[in-house]
Amino acid sequence: MIKLYAPTGEDLAQPKIVQHGISTPTMSSLEMVDYINAERQMKAKEEGMSFPCKKYRKLRHDSLMAKVPKVLGEAQSPKFFGDYIDGKGRGQSCYNFPKREACLMAMSYSYELQAKVYDYMEELDRQAHGYLNYSVQELQAIVAGARKVSDEDSSDAGRRLRKRQDDLVLLEKAESLVESLSQLKLDLICSGRDKEIH
Repeated sequence: MIKLYAPTGEDLAQPKIVQHGISTPTMSSLEMVDYINAERQMKAKEEGMSFPCKKYRKLRHDSLMAKVPKVLGEAQSPKFFGDYIDGKGRGQSCYNFPKREACLMAMSYSYELQAKVYDYMEELDRQAHGYLNYSVQELQAIVAGARKVSDEDSSDAGRRLRKRQDDLVLLEKAESLVESLSQLKLDLICSGRDKEIH
């Protein structure tokens, strides 16, 4: 089980996502409802209104569930079907949307919501794929900084000389890895994201 956390942004509370053997981060329909209601509540507050109100109604999960086949299509929506345990311990139906489908669902409500959901899913994606949290330039700077510190440490001869020799092996590996990453074409890394998820 991989636990992914995204930071809070845009005054929307970001829910905790728990992945069970899924390599692609998803957003559940429950989380989508929370996102939509938080956005509506924020807009109502900005306009001096209470929430819910006539202009900004509270979305219910069953309403979003009914909309999914209309937005994603009758044939596609079952691919994202899931379930959860409600507060009373009962199994309930939901959807688990990968980034594309989460964005499509959000866009069906508003473009602003789509941008927030996209940013959230991007953050989850970065967290899920570890070392790609950093750009190649950032990795190069990290490795260069480590080499500089190792060089400075080696000037205190004797006991640090042996540590320096160990550091050099690791630094050379890190530099080689960063060099290899800098030569990758990014479209090759992203090409697998369009594959069908089962």
